[in-house]
Amino acid sequence: MTNDLVVIVGSMISLDDKELFKKIKNSKIALICVLEDLPLMESVEFFSRYEAGSEEGVVAILVKEFLKDANLPREITDYFDELDEGYISAETNIGEEEVEDLHVMIQNASNPLIVFGKDIFLNSRVENISKFINLLKKYSNIEIKCLSELKTDSLHVEELAELKSFDGTVVFQYNSTHSSNLLIGSTQFGVAAKIQDGQMIVVKNQNREFKLDKKLKGTIALMPSIIDENLYRFEVAKIIKREVQ
Repeated sequence: MTNDLVVIVGSMISLDDKELFKKIKNSKIALICVLEDLPLMESVEFFSRYEAGSEEGVVAILVKEFLKDANLPREITDYFDELDEGYISAETNIGEEEVEDLHVMIQNASNPLIVFGKDIFLNSRVENISKFINLLKKYSNIEIKCLSELKTDSLHVEELAELKSFDGTVVFQYNSTHSSNLLIGSTQFGVAAKIQDGQMIVVKNQNREFKLDKKLKGTIALMPSIIDENLYRFEVAKIIKREVQ
C-alpha cells in the first residue's frame, strides 16, 4: 500500500537514501530538518527547520504530541506531563502549533510513514532518542522507518540533555561522490560570514571557494567532503578569507 504521507525527520533523503528518495519524491512530504532538501522541496507540503544538534528535543516533542491520545503506562504519562514543550520548542525552533499541525496531517492520512533519518542517529544522544522512537513504535499504529538501527530496545526515556550551542557560522559536511573545493551557502550565510560569491576562503583548514546558492536559506553552508560516516555532520566552523596573492 502506498504511503499517502511521508514525514521525514532529520535527513537529507536525496543524499542519505537515494532509493527511498526516488520512491517517495512524488508523495506528499512533511520535512523536519535543519536544512531544506532542495531536490525534494517541490513535493514538500510542510517544512519545519530545527536547530542543529537539537534532534533529541525534536523527537521528544513530536512523540509526546503523536502519543497524546494513546493508552500509555503511568510512568510515561507522568514523564510527558512534566516535559516542558514550550522550553523545548524555543530551544529547537520547532513551534508547538507546527507539531500540532503535523499531527493533524498524520491523523488525516490513511497510511502515513515516519522516516527517522541519519542526523537522528549521529546525534550523541542517540540512545535516548531511540527510546522515544521505541515508544512511538509500541504505542502508535504509524509505520516507522529508521535509516539506521536503534541503539536500544528500552522504553525508559531519560531527562533531556542540555542543548549544545551552534552559534556562529555552521557547515554541513556530507560525503560527496566527487571531491569538491566549494562551500555552498545562502545569501544569509554570506552576510554572516562576511564573504561573497566566488571568494576564496579557508574553512576547517581547507582552501575552498564560496558559491552562493539563492535557493538556500538560513546560515548553514553545504560542504561536500570525504568524511567519517559515524560523525555528526553539522559543525561550527570559522571562515577565514584567503589573502589575494
